[in-house]
Amino acid sequence: MPDLIRLLPDSIANQIAAGEVVQRPASVVKELLENSLDAGATNIILTYRDGGQTFIEVIDNGLGMNETDARMAWERHATSKIEKAEDLFALHTFGFRGEALASIAAVAQVEMRTRQRHSDFGIELLIEASEIRRQGPVSCPEGTAIRVKNLFFNIPARRKFLKSVSVEGKHIIETFEKVALAYPDVSMSLYNGEQEVHRLSSGNLENRIRQLFGDTRSDSLIPLNEDTEIVGISGFVGAPGLSRKTRGEQYFYVNRRFIRNPYFQHAVQTAYEGLIDSDSFPLFVLFLEIDPSKVDVNVHPTKTEVKFEEAQAIYSILKSVVRRALGAYHHTPQMDELIGARIDFGNRNPSNAGYSPDVRVNTSFNPFERTQKDRVPTEWEKLYEPFRDREWEQLSKPPEKPTHGELFTTSHTLRESFQLDAQHAVCNLDGNLYIVQLQHAVERIVYEKYNQRVQPIASQQLLFPRTVEFSAGDFELICGLLEEINEMGFDISPFGRNTVIINGTPADIAKGNEQHMLEGILATYKSNMQELKLQKRENIARSLARNTSLKMESRLSSNELNELISELFQTSEPAYTPGGKPTFVMFDPNQLNTLFKK
Repeated sequence: MPDLIRLLPDSIANQIAAGEVVQRPASVVKELLENSLDAGATNIILTYRDGGQTFIEVIDNGLGMNETDARMAWERHATSKIEKAEDLFALHTFGFRGEALASIAAVAQVEMRTRQRHSDFGIELLIEASEIRRQGPVSCPEGTAIRVKNLFFNIPARRKFLKSVSVEGKHIIETFEKVALAYPDVSMSLYNGEQEVHRLSSGNLENRIRQLFGDTRSDSLIPLNEDTEIVGISGFVGAPGLSRKTRGEQYFYVNRRFIRNPYFQHAVQTAYEGLIDSDSFPLFVLFLEIDPSKVDVNVHPTKTEVKFEEAQAIYSILKSVVRRALGAYHHTPQMDELIGARIDFGNRNPSNAGYSPDVRVNTSFNPFERTQKDRVPTEWEKLYEPFRDREWEQLSKPPEKPTHGELFTTSHTLRESFQLDAQHAVCNLDGNLYIVQLQHAVERIVYEKYNQRVQPIASQQLLFPRTVEFSAGDFELICGLLEEINEMGFDISPFGRNTVIINGTPADIAKGNEQHMLEGILATYKSNMQELKLQKRENIARSLARNTSLKMESRLSSNELNELISELFQTSEPAYTPGGKPTFVMFDPNQLNTLFKK
């Protein structure tokens, strides 16, 4: 019987490793930037084209390599970081497994030129699909320059799964920014083709944050610096006024290595409770210094997910440090802000036995002046608590999701309707009782309006155009969506570096709310992009519908309410939002009678 088990050829083994290490062009950028930093570079230039799919180049002024090292660097599991197994738990540098360059060379065409400081000439290597095509001396500056061309040229199945040029470019920019924040003492530049995206001079962390996120933001940066036996915490958090609808400007580093850790993000978010909206996210750039032996970074191919020996203790310390910093900079609510009265305790010297507190209150406040007639009913659901049994739960379920044209094709007669609160209304439609969730209803109506349009929607021009500044990554993404967004009734165009100008909006959007709306659409779009596989037009329509329906807090007139309910039942899927949430609960008279049977 012939042998069945055999070793894989190096070319195939490298492609398998590439599937873990090289997920997209931004993965290549991350590995090359980290290699430059490990080489001691003080100046790094990154250039990419077509979202990194056809061209990525990283030039640094680091140590460079001799001929032997230049050749060995592209071999699998070749590394200068590890000599024995114990070294895995005492790492202070980035790459250490020696798979990155070999993985990149397996799926791209690579050119490298490198020269050490005291060498008369450098070394040039040309590699294609793991095979060295050329090696020899070359005249080049000190340091290393690596070009990666035509990523996944030999694996078309992998290439077709890459996103659009704007999305891949956004990931490259975000990767660059993560590295740049960790090393503010290194000069770094980023170019998209010939267009300069970032030019960052060396300096301190506060200056680097200002360079990346804008001068106005740095005015409200709150410094943190705390050293404990378990963890050292340093960096900056943003004042509550800098919170955004997107989670983009949140950075955690462990021993200067960027990580993703929802557990620690929750600690910071909790520290802001009561200071920002529940759907907003604070800005922070935080560095954790921990004994490397208490951190395992070798749990994920990209090393962005790590394990901590004392995660619970770090969570508590982090939350406490952030909360105290916010309080020290007077960003926590003060007592007189909370109770609406100024309290002055005068001389607080305990040796003054004769002093008494000087308490000043608002004497015009009367807690009983609100009459019963003025009260707005709240928590109306409690009326139905006695009926919450299995029969009630079965009756109050939303109807089965109807197929198009199955249930709502006939004309409807709306007899009575009234609004319970800002979110719910009750109506008598065709003799049946409906409880309508108004926010969900608006989301369904707006979605169909924008998704089923035949021609671009007309834009309502603003008297005073608004400018909105984004991060470089979000600006790259929104520029790739401008055509689709403008078809929805916006009139938006680029306006300088990382800035767009809003000249017009759809008529549905309240004036003065343009920036909030655009940021919300972008946040929802990115969330849908990660969680759902949607076409660009479908995603934008859902994002616009979702953000148009948010913050619906005012009461509607009788005519407005009737019109909204009528529009809901004219849609193709009235019972559900685009995301599958119910828009109403229906009861027919027979179902209602069963609730009152003894």
